[in-house]
Amino acid sequence: MDKKWIVCIIIAIILGLSIGIGLAIYSSNNNGETEGIDIESDKKLAEEDTISNLKNNDANSVETVSTENTISPNAIIIEKVYYEGCDHLIRKTVDIPETLVNKTEEEIKKQYSDWKLEEYSPTQITLYKTVTGNCGEHYYVQEHNGVIGIYTMDEYGVKTLKEDTEIVTQYLPEADLQKLKAGVEIIGHTKLVEFLEDYE
Repeated sequence: MDKKWIVCIIIAIILGLSIGIGLAIYSSNNNGETEGIDIESDKKLAEEDTISNLKNNDANSVETVSTENTISPNAIIIEKVYYEGCDHLIRKTVDIPETLVNKTEEEIKKQYSDWKLEEYSPTQITLYKTVTGNCGEHYYVQEHNGVIGIYTMDEYGVKTLKEDTEIVTQYLPEADLQKLKAGVEIIGHTKLVEFLEDYE
């Protein structure tokens, strides 16, 4: 490279640096004076705004209510009923009715005043109560008019015909027929269904 070009490049760099330094010094001197004034006025404005905002917030503030646990639309209710007559505890699970969604614990207690609230959470309510009598799931299966009859039994052992099935007894094996003539006591609806399915 030619010496003239090298000298020109060096001179250009020195001139550029000199101009840049000069502008920076000039700018900092001018900005320093005006910035001081602006900062002071900005501070005063900020303080005034803060005071007026605090006053407005106090005047317009509304006390918020603390959020309580409320029942979710996906919650379930577990109802546990103890029957003194037969000494059985029946547990039933149901989906939450729409009328109970978003209810608080106190509202649930009022709604189910004749139950004991054992558990309350946004996803599950467990209720318990004791009743006299039997659970209504005591069945007696016996031959009746050529078919299998289903009887219900109360706490005193009194049988009442509930319904006749369509299962004809004359085609059953002799051992089963003798058993049905004597009668079979079954506790629980699920066990009753399973028992009848064996004869279908």
